[in-house]
Amino acid sequence: MMLPLYFLDSIASVPCGSRKDDVMRGLGALDAKMKQDVAQEARIRAIIAHPQGRLLLEAVFSHSPFLTRLILQYTDFFAEICARGADACFAELRASLEALKPASSADLMQILRIAKSKASLLIAIADIANLWSLEEVTAAMSQVAELCVQATLCFLLKQAAQKGEITLTFPGEPMRECGVFVLAMGKLGARELNYSSDIDLIVFFDKERIQYSGAHTLQQCLSKLTQEMVRLLQERTAHGYVFRVDLRLRPDPASTPLAMSVAGALTYYETVGQNWERAAFIKARPIAGDIEAGYQFLEQIRPFIWRKHLDFAAIADIQSIKRQMDAHTGAHIALPGHNIKTGIGGIREIEFFAQIHQLIWGGRVMALRTGATCKTLEALAKAGLIDGELSEKLIEIYHFLRRVEHRLQMIDDAQTHTIPAPEEARVALAAFMEFSDVQSFEQTLLEQLQYVHDNFSQSFQGTGSLGSEGGKLSFTGVENDPQTLETIAKMGYRNPASVSEIIQGWHRGTRRATRTKRARELITELTPALLKAFAATAEPDQAFMHFDEFLKGLPAGVQLFSLFNVNPHLLDLIGVIMGSAPAIAESLSKNPHLLEIVLTSGFSHELPDENLLFNELASALLLARHFEDEMDIVRRFKNERQFQAGVQLLRGQVNCAEANAYLSDIAENSLKALLHRVEMNFSEKHPELETGNLAIIAMGRLGARELTFGSDIDLVFVYDDSAQNTAGLYTKLSQRFIGAITALTPEGRLYDIDTRLRPSGMDGALAISVSAFDKYFSESAWTFEFMALTRARVITGNPALKERLKDVLEKQLIRPRASEVLVQDIWVLRKKVTREFGNDDPWNLKYAHGGIMDLYFLVQYFLLLHAHAIPALLTPFNESALSMLIQHKLIDPADGQALIAANHFLNTLLTLLRLCGGSAFKEETAPEGLKSRVAATLQLPNFDSVKAALLATLVTVKSQFDAVFCEHFT
Repeated sequence: MMLPLYFLDSIASVPCGSRKDDVMRGLGALDAKMKQDVAQEARIRAIIAHPQGRLLLEAVFSHSPFLTRLILQYTDFFAEICARGADACFAELRASLEALKPASSADLMQILRIAKSKASLLIAIADIANLWSLEEVTAAMSQVAELCVQATLCFLLKQAAQKGEITLTFPGEPMRECGVFVLAMGKLGARELNYSSDIDLIVFFDKERIQYSGAHTLQQCLSKLTQEMVRLLQERTAHGYVFRVDLRLRPDPASTPLAMSVAGALTYYETVGQNWERAAFIKARPIAGDIEAGYQFLEQIRPFIWRKHLDFAAIADIQSIKRQMDAHTGAHIALPGHNIKTGIGGIREIEFFAQIHQLIWGGRVMALRTGATCKTLEALAKAGLIDGELSEKLIEIYHFLRRVEHRLQMIDDAQTHTIPAPEEARVALAAFMEFSDVQSFEQTLLEQLQYVHDNFSQSFQGTGSLGSEGGKLSFTGVENDPQTLETIAKMGYRNPASVSEIIQGWHRGTRRATRTKRARELITELTPALLKAFAATAEPDQAFMHFDEFLKGLPAGVQLFSLFNVNPHLLDLIGVIMGSAPAIAESLSKNPHLLEIVLTSGFSHELPDENLLFNELASALLLARHFEDEMDIVRRFKNERQFQAGVQLLRGQVNCAEANAYLSDIAENSLKALLHRVEMNFSEKHPELETGNLAIIAMGRLGARELTFGSDIDLVFVYDDSAQNTAGLYTKLSQRFIGAITALTPEGRLYDIDTRLRPSGMDGALAISVSAFDKYFSESAWTFEFMALTRARVITGNPALKERLKDVLEKQLIRPRASEVLVQDIWVLRKKVTREFGNDDPWNLKYAHGGIMDLYFLVQYFLLLHAHAIPALLTPFNESALSMLIQHKLIDPADGQALIAANHFLNTLLTLLRLCGGSAFKEETAPEGLKSRVAATLQLPNFDSVKAALLATLVTVKSQFDAVFCEHFT
């Protein structure tokens, strides 16, 4: 009974079969074959009679001598495909390879070659008939290769066991826990194999997992096994070959054995691994042997592949490979003879475009850790690292070029990627690609190649040839070049000789960052652009000197200079920082990788809210391999997000109040995440300790969400009363947590912690129960401790514990208080602060008369005085508290508004000065750029106006402070 031709019925279109002579020869050969096999004659004639069947055969016979031979050789299999469909036939073919049990190596070689030939025919037919997508085509070819490698390795492992060389842990499943594994690299690793691809493999072994008892060394045994595996797969026989195998991606292939130990490979990649090898490992995956050991190995070299910091130096290596290819293929696109894989605008440029982005960003964006090119392009667009339209266009072109590649290789199973030179062959290729004429095909191909090349070139171009638009810049020789000094002076520098001498020092390697040849080459290219960026600041000389100080702190320069070279717009930001924010410059010298976050998606967008910050940090922590990793990830998160706030504040994108709240959210998320990790780590040794029973009360600026740059963190630790029997453990846990916060890791210290606001101060227990906390404030607390409590906020702990603590805080703050006692206690406290910290310098914003301390003391006085009658007054936020006092007519509205304005001005000024100038501001030595930046942010004409406004504000606050306190003690 004739099977229905479901497969042919589903075909919508096939390429035109334009070569009539070839079609007739193919049909004649097929007719001759039918006469030899009468059983198949009816099926084949049905296929020829079917309209789509006839078109399919004409397309194959016109364009592919290779597929023609396969149809004639495996006519019955071709008929099965037409009847049952490619999916069903491929599933059956795959199952036969999975169940393969060859009697000998000759038997294995024959079976694999026949299976590969059938697979090639099946996949090509599904492709030509436009019934499988590119991804389905390449995945099927990759799966065939994977199964063939598995079958071959399995056979050889059994053979080695039979010879007594190795003992298999599971004789019935030779590959399971065998200690040998095969990594697929390149297109096979990415499941993107083409019709005539080599398969790139690396064979590794873990000697600790192998029971070896052979006469030679384990190394010799497994190298011989690998050599035999290659022979079985690629040796040509009467049935052809399976796959050509390339082992040259293994470490140092010229001097290492064919199979390499895991230990030796790890040492190699940790010490001398190259960027091109990192790029190769992006696509790596274990396909045969001990799969678990393979994944363990990839996990061990993950830090080598995915750098935790952005790696723009990798671009030079990848571009170097591309330039070497261009040297062989030419630098211009001429379609006859053009290589669509390695030539200008070809497949390799799209792959390199994706891989360079992966090398740069993959350590930070997990979604980029994919081998497939198109998935990578999609992930790049989703992460905002490339334009969505560019991603879609490159994917479209990639699909088109891979189809061209496949059609070229289908012709005669040749490993070719070259557009044929003879016009007749190009006409045939155009028809095979389903174009109506060769001109439209070539026009489309040329436009797509040009589009790829333009975007590949533009995406990673550096600062270019760096001369100065204003004249000559030369820093060679011993003496300063007169024309160079003239050029520097024209740019706006007051002391060009000093600038020139410092740059000459860079070229001589006087800074650690410029001691390597590559670093000096890069800084030479960057120098004109750097000088231009600093010339745009208020004080170019100062900005330049700060940059030189910045270089002094760098341990190396290649990575950073490469970053600037690829992203020259960052130099404008560097100019702003060096000219107006020396404190940020100092921070950058310790952690230059902070600049990388400027390039991330959303850096200049609206600052993320607390939920987005939480999700970002939680995702980053998924990458951690151990607790030390977790500590560094939290620090990196805090440093990068704090830097984002600083840059946006410098650029005027956010105001200081918004920046302070954001800094507080960063701190809160960092503390919560780290406490959870410390608790989990601590509970492994102390399972009796329940997580969530330790609450943190944020005090001071964190409690009021007014954190500034460089602020320390005031914390109080309180545990649930139900944990009384483990009280000592909560003290230890608190100590461990503080240690995790303050430890100096490669990413720096997270925060400085102050716990002196806990009950009894430094003499009290580090962690205290809720009941003891309540009792202390009921019986023993001083007025200044209640003042501090007005800015308290519970930020961690289980829900019940947090609610109870909030109730305790409110209960203590709404107790009735006598005005006279409050006034006296606060006055005594102010005198003590004056003796310890002074108050004559108006720039000592916190402690100066009329400064932040006096303002806060005033607000805290009113809250403590009136909260028993109006609990709604209680809020840790100063401006909100002042607004409530005005609303309830507890202070004069004009005085209240003046204090709100003073609070805003003083905190804005404090935030700016801590961001730009560090903890201590000296008016005499402050950079002019800093002064200009402060004035612009405060919307004042100049720094003299800032000082005048400050003095007026101090007078306003002091007069109100004196009216409440000083009059009682004059």
